[in-house]
Amino acid sequence: MPDILNIGVTGLHSSKKSLETTSHNIANVNTEGYSKQRVHQSSNSPISKGGLIQGTGANINRIARDHDQFVEKRLNSNISSGEYFKHRSEQLEQVENIFNEIDQDGLNKVLNKFFNSFRELSNAPENETIRSVVRDNAALVSKDFNRINETLGGLVDGINRKVEGEVHEINEITKRISFLNRKIATLEVVKSETGDMRDKRDDLVRELSKSFKIHTYQDEKGRYVVSAVNVGTLVTGANVAELATGPVSASSSKSGMPGAVEVFFKKRPAGSITHKFKSGRISSLIRVRNEDIKQLYEKVDLIAHEMTQTVNAIHRRGFVNRKVELDANGNPALNDAKGPTTGLNFFKSLDEVKGASQKIDLEDAIKNDLTNIATALSPNSPGDNRVAVAISKIQHERVIGGGVATLEESYLSSIGNLGLQTRKASLDGEQADGLLALTNNIKQRVSGVSLDEEASNMVRYQQAYEANAKIMQTADEMIKTILAIKR
Repeated sequence: MPDILNIGVTGLHSSKKSLETTSHNIANVNTEGYSKQRVHQSSNSPISKGGLIQGTGANINRIARDHDQFVEKRLNSNISSGEYFKHRSEQLEQVENIFNEIDQDGLNKVLNKFFNSFRELSNAPENETIRSVVRDNAALVSKDFNRINETLGGLVDGINRKVEGEVHEINEITKRISFLNRKIATLEVVKSETGDMRDKRDDLVRELSKSFKIHTYQDEKGRYVVSAVNVGTLVTGANVAELATGPVSASSSKSGMPGAVEVFFKKRPAGSITHKFKSGRISSLIRVRNEDIKQLYEKVDLIAHEMTQTVNAIHRRGFVNRKVELDANGNPALNDAKGPTTGLNFFKSLDEVKGASQKIDLEDAIKNDLTNIATALSPNSPGDNRVAVAISKIQHERVIGGGVATLEESYLSSIGNLGLQTRKASLDGEQADGLLALTNNIKQRVSGVSLDEEASNMVRYQQAYEANAKIMQTADEMIKTILAIKR
């Protein structure tokens, strides 16, 4: 009789625990990232009694969550890819707005106006109003080059701040993962339930996946390890390898720009790991900064440098638009009371290509005196327009890369490539979102809570509980009957 009672007790305990677990699943049906849990039970070890093998009831082995680690890894990978393309597209759209030629007068339109004004000046070299328009349009060219340089610099500063924010958030997440690792290990020693904590840890790992591609596994000592692919280990059990950021010089930076923020391990500040991250937000931000924006910097600097060099080379050959004294041999005086009469630069001379878009500006002599704008190849020739014509023709000459492209072709080629990259990132992002949604559906089928299934389980476990209670009640009545016979 006592064996029947014991078997009934084990059945009651198993059914009660199953009901509790089902109740927990139902309560968390709307909890983000929750994985449904199941009671795994088996029969107790049988015993031999009176030459017979006799069962001893049920035993709860563990309470485990329904979880597929391969689906989880696939989900993390898709999250990283989705975030990479999403942020790349967003950053490139911001870069595109700098070169908007539709809603505003972009650099190409400003350059066309500048050369057209020289073309108009060639038709009326003596016209002061047109000379003023030439100077104003030239000032707009310089201003627009400066604007592009400054705005690109602002985007770089914004990316630097975002990288710093990402690293701060990464460190916070890795610390929380290490804390959960420690707590899970402690609870598992005493055979306590850890399903909810593992779900929380998975949520943190998914959040970390937004920043870069990760790899998770358990090492030979059973410690949970989180590493950044191609970078190194960030969490090993309760230990954390923190990241840090800091600005570096232009020569040390992969972007070639001063003050660019680089990422490194806090305990190893000498080795930059910025360029090593794969996928995720950090990789996207760094690529836009170190590749896309850098290429635009270089292209705009090249256009500014080649334009100023070419315009200056022609302008220096001309003479000022005022009376120039001639010597006895008919040679013009190279200087007068206002300054040089020839050999004047139109734009300030630029020593190197790098930084040309930031430094481009009109020569002071041109700013201060309209007569210094040269249109004639010969002195004292009011109708001579050869210099103005030659400068206006620069618009259609292949002056970039030793005769490879015109200023307009070079500029539009860069903008066209930027547009293609932006569109490609957007399309790749849409595809990544589709794969992420598909993986989320798979995860939901594996780990998600189904109210219909849980309601069915609740009825099943309730009936099992009642049946086990009935067994114990029957055993109690049998014992009472035997005791009554003895009395």
